[in-house]
Amino acid sequence: MKFSTIDYQVQDGVATILLNRPESLNSVNSLMSQELPVVWDNFNNDDSAIVAIISGFGDKSFCTGADLADLPDMDNELGHATIESIKWTSLQNQIWKPVICAVNGMCCGGGLHFVADSDIVIASEHSTFFDTHVKVGLVAGLEPVGLSRKIPLESVLRMSLVGGGERMSSDQALNIGLISEKVPHDKLLERANDLADMIKVHSPAALSRTKKAIWNSKEVGLSDALNFAWSSISDQNKHSDFVEGTAAFLEKRSPKWKPYSES
Repeated sequence: MKFSTIDYQVQDGVATILLNRPESLNSVNSLMSQELPVVWDNFNNDDSAIVAIISGFGDKSFCTGADLADLPDMDNELGHATIESIKWTSLQNQIWKPVICAVNGMCCGGGLHFVADSDIVIASEHSTFFDTHVKVGLVAGLEPVGLSRKIPLESVLRMSLVGGGERMSSDQALNIGLISEKVPHDKLLERANDLADMIKVHSPAALSRTKKAIWNSKEVGLSDALNFAWSSISDQNKHSDFVEGTAAFLEKRSPKWKPYSES
């Protein structure tokens, strides 16, 4: 399926999702906001796609959030904006396959959704991170709350309240754990694919249950998180991939995993 604002390709188990509005700094307009959930649905329902990489076209910007000249429609059938209407990221679409975010330049405003919700985030050396919501009279709410699950609260508050008055460098982002690796710009997608190659060889069912157990721990208390994790472990131990993985290890061969749809 072809998209107007997104380039989507699947090759050798890896889905590559590129935001494709470089002339508008890869901002999310009304059409992209409609295409993103379709892209995520395609990825989720494609058993040949084990892991996704999301990045942006061009050298300047990863994503600058909503396009103020063509704002995404976030109203429901009653004409009210709802949080459920924002379906830009994998987590917002309840996707439990692994997702790598490769930040290739400016990342600000709503672009921070992708950083907050991806499983692994790497960035090119010239990438910057900032939030301009308050600068244009908007509340910096959803993205900072998401980021607070990953980085220190003061770092989130500082980014949100200065309103783009300063920009966090890739070095600073690495230092506080916003990203896990800084990469030369021309090696960014290559490195993202290296990580994807390490991931895609594993059991899709185990990957999915692992991701869900870890993210769930940020939503609930410790006891509930551990109980959910134990339930995930128990479910996986009943899955055929558990038997296959053990047998393959003992027989020193590559495992033959069941597809994600059978997890």
